[in-house]
Amino acid sequence: MNNTQRPKNFVIYALAVSITFLAAAGVTAAQDGRSSNLKTSIERVRSLPSGATVPAAGASLSRNNDAVFGTISTSGLLPGSVVTMWWAIFNNPQFCANPECAAPDLNTPAVNGSLQYGGGYVVGANGRADFSGYLAAGDNTGAVYPFANMPNPAPGIALPKSAQIHLVIRSHGPASGDPTVLAQQLTTFNGGCGGPCPNIQAAVFDR
Repeated sequence: MNNTQRPKNFVIYALAVSITFLAAAGVTAAQDGRSSNLKTSIERVRSLPSGATVPAAGASLSRNNDAVFGTISTSGLLPGSVVTMWWAIFNNPQFCANPECAAPDLNTPAVNGSLQYGGGYVVGANGRADFSGYLAAGDNTGAVYPFANMPNPAPGIALPKSAQIHLVIRSHGPASGDPTVLAQQLTTFNGGCGGPCPNIQAAVFDR
């Protein structure tokens, strides 16, 4: 399978998994009287800061009232480097400075933002990385606090269907040969960078 075919098929597969997973969760929700209608979106992956579309890449987000399931399959990454994926959650996007929220908006208390770890990956020779993950409403696992005014403890996703959610790819430089440093690169917000690591790609899901 070539790289052009792969992301399309990956997103289709991920959508099937997410629909099955959240539909099953929806049966439980329906039993206790809550709506379980599923909303699924597919978005392009954009390079940062230019905003250019990343070729052979795509992302999806499925959400019901209780949880979200997100996937991102991307390309154009430096082989041998470490990248991480982060959930940037803007629970009240109407208070962001612009309709499309940005990192500084996490520092606005009214936005009720949350920033959470979604996985780490050493990029292979093909320059690709694939991430997927599930977050239940209110789950703040892996939260970090790079801005002083972020709510602490993090709220996670307060209302899955009304939050603006970004899946962000962050670069941590070449994979270290030191296992301790490599573990930091793979699992922490600024591991291996000697300062803030750059956000290099993102997919944005509005409400």
